[in-house]
Amino acid sequence: MTKRTMNSTESMIEFLTWFQTHYPHLKKTLLESNHNFDDSDVNPYHVEGDCWSHTMMVCKIAELKGYDKVVQVSALLHDIGKPPSRKINPKNNHVHFFGHEEISSKLAEPLVEDLVKREMLTLEESEEVLVLIALHGEIYKHRDEVKKQLQSKPTWFKHLLELSECDDLGRFSETMRPNDKLFRYDI
Repeated sequence: MTKRTMNSTESMIEFLTWFQTHYPHLKKTLLESNHNFDDSDVNPYHVEGDCWSHTMMVCKIAELKGYDKVVQVSALLHDIGKPPSRKINPKNNHVHFFGHEEISSKLAEPLVEDLVKREMLTLEESEEVLVLIALHGEIYKHRDEVKKQLQSKPTWFKHLLELSECDDLGRFSETMRPNDKLFRYDI
């Protein structure tokens, strides 16, 4: 029996159902982890508030753009390291999540292993997901270095750009200006 190919909406729903059914504690921590210090001090980069809302927005962009399952799973898991990395700067009450990309990648390891066991990802796809998660913040600061690092895997770089685009568009921001150039593969 051959496995039916799913469209991007069907696969995103399958991944979201898997995550919420098997990892409800992670969803709960994302819901409880807020980008804002409190209700009166809204983070201008993430006006949507909690990390789960942002994650759902990123997933929706990945689905609407029709990105493949590697990008979709990366979108779902890209910020699971935000709750343990959440810190508040006491000088200005700003919330930051420094290093959350690497923490997210590490926390995602058993989850992608689970997806491989369930035959929802291949082993190679799971490896790519972990790299995309770990690098999703680097593309903004070190695009050329990241491109060089992934030059032997051009599809991975393309997927990283797609994930970063979803991450950028999957939020409300007072400071965001569209940067189509950042997400172009050909430059």
